[in-house]
Amino acid sequence: MVGEGKDASNEGRVGGPAGQVAESLFPVRFLGFGFYWAWLFLAGVTPSPLIGAPLCFANAPFEMVELSVRALVLVVVLIASRRLASVAGQRGLLVLGVAASAAAAPLALGLGGAEAASASAVAAAIGEVCMFLLWLCFFGYMKVGETFVLLVGSYAIGSVLFLLTAALGFNAMAAASVLFPALSGTAFVLSQRLMKARTGEELFVEEPVSGDGARETGGGVLPAAAVAASRHGAAGGAESPVRQKVRIGVALALYSFSFSLSCGIALFSGEGVIGAFTVEPAAMIVLGVICAAFFKFDRQPDRPYKLYRAVAPLIGAGFLLMAVSPLPDEVGGFCVALGYVLFELLVLNDCCNIVKANDASLLRVMAAARLAITLGMFLGWLAAFAAASLAGAAESVSSLVALGLFAALVSVSLVFTERDMTSFAAVADDRALSEGALEGPTREEAFAAFAEQQGLSRREAEVASYLLAGRTTSFAAEKLFIAESTVRAHVHSIYRKCGVHSRMELMDAFDECWMEGVDT
Repeated sequence: MVGEGKDASNEGRVGGPAGQVAESLFPVRFLGFGFYWAWLFLAGVTPSPLIGAPLCFANAPFEMVELSVRALVLVVVLIASRRLASVAGQRGLLVLGVAASAAAAPLALGLGGAEAASASAVAAAIGEVCMFLLWLCFFGYMKVGETFVLLVGSYAIGSVLFLLTAALGFNAMAAASVLFPALSGTAFVLSQRLMKARTGEELFVEEPVSGDGARETGGGVLPAAAVAASRHGAAGGAESPVRQKVRIGVALALYSFSFSLSCGIALFSGEGVIGAFTVEPAAMIVLGVICAAFFKFDRQPDRPYKLYRAVAPLIGAGFLLMAVSPLPDEVGGFCVALGYVLFELLVLNDCCNIVKANDASLLRVMAAARLAITLGMFLGWLAAFAAASLAGAAESVSSLVALGLFAALVSVSLVFTERDMTSFAAVADDRALSEGALEGPTREEAFAAFAEQQGLSRREAEVASYLLAGRTTSFAAEKLFIAESTVRAHVHSIYRKCGVHSRMELMDAFDECWMEGVDT
């Protein structure tokens, strides 16, 4: 079933068949989602070099109509998520997504007029929702780090494909607007078939649920809360998953609002649309280069979270350039786009981690995240369009810049703070530990290796096992039929041999030993 809590830990196992699958699938997935993005820039958003910036009914901008319909379609997906999260539902989304995407540009180009532009906007919205959700749900099955790699790479590859196609001229763009959706759909089907052929797993079929609420996987029973059961995830004071999702949604809406404001400023007050339709693709390419140079994904799931700190400065710098710089507005818009796309990628990656940690529906979570983005963008375009219509494009720039800065400031100071970044990094760390535990040695095997490595006696190992399980010394004494003072003596000896001074340090030492076993 699409994102219904199915375990994906086997997909990226290093050295095994699933690891070979991950390697063989990477090019297909990069290109598949990249074709989607290339199509989106050609026919799904405006201004575009293919369809320009047409006006729909009542002189509404194409983008506002497309966003309105997209929001409605996402609401329908949320309502019908249980039916759609199935093999039949997934196939229906795929067929509808490819057909609607391929029809969007021909509708706008072939008929002309406001009615044709409106029909094109509707088709683009339907195609965008279907293809985006399918690929994001598929990426959600990947291991920690792989999802972010795939998103960054796909965004960048799609941007390169778009710019190359645009350079070839109108006929090439018109053909690509129909071909790219078909290629993206084909890549999606191929990715599923490759995975199923190598692993024997059907990615979109719900796993059976046992009586205690656990989902049965090929490697045994995975409890619904297993991913969050590590020491880090069990720490007190953690925010509830519902509040986490609300924070993510509000932050996405605020940042997308700022981003669409910057797009509106560049479009309505700029000297032309050429810079406007190249801003976001250029930002995606630069972001891909930055991420590739910044880190390598090697089982350190906290690394992407350092990039969160760059989001607000980039967006703030972009709006300041729009306000005070003599440079074209597209230059400031590029900085805003770079910050926004970075935040979107990180948050979508977080959504996958949170879903895994709480055994939730990936389809529903991704649809809700996309809805938050869509609503924020709609309000941003509405504000930009209204300001340009009522006050004039040039006169409204300062007000729109101030509004965009205010939205970004509220997000970084009140909605999505440093504490949230840290908590999401901990969720990723928990997920990595859970995946490693399923792939590598079991806890019992890891503990046996740990006890031998530290030179613990048989009795000390028994006491240490109770300490790591969170039991008290009196409990251990009762279970081992020895005096509590003897247990305390063993605890002192355990701490000395392990080079620690507290139970928390002992747990850290054991976790480190366990992860070393997983890595090897």
